[in-house]
Amino acid sequence: MLLHKPDWEPIIDSFGNHPSLAPRNEEFTMKALRSVYLSALCSALLLGMGSTQTLAAEGQIVIEDLTPSKLRAEIKKIETEFYRVFNSRVEEKNLAIICYKYVPTGSNIKEEACEPQFVIDKRGDNANDARLGYDLLFTAKDLQSVLAAEYAALTAAMTEVSKESEYFRELNEILNALREELESR
Repeated sequence: MLLHKPDWEPIIDSFGNHPSLAPRNEEFTMKALRSVYLSALCSALLLGMGSTQTLAAEGQIVIEDLTPSKLRAEIKKIETEFYRVFNSRVEEKNLAIICYKYVPTGSNIKEEACEPQFVIDKRGDNANDARLGYDLLFTAKDLQSVLAAEYAALTAAMTEVSKESEYFRELNEILNALREELESR
């Protein structure tokens, strides 16, 4: 007799205590992520009105209590989800945001960069043309000037996705709040 694996799996609740059963689908994941980070954002806003101990007792994250490294880790999680949502909704694949790791010149430490596909393509084409002597190598400012129309299309696409998706707007708001907190330290 064959048994089908249920379409749900145990997950840890938002307090990190007891496992519960929940459907395994993208909508649930997005709702769960949204509620966790909205509670974190609300916690930050409520901090001025209530005590930190009360919020911590309720199991909510207080942004001000996060160390800079944990704050950067949270920003990375939100950025990854932000780009995933954008890439899934954008029709023109050259506008998709691609994240990759690279080693900067003069360093042995890998860094991560996230750029639109059109920037990656143009930089590669320009490097090949410069190597073959057909063109000069663009500076970052030159590359931005050459790709002004593509950047305008990217801005329009992000604006359109923001209009269509409340989740995308919320991710953007949370990301901005976390970045502001990191910059203020």
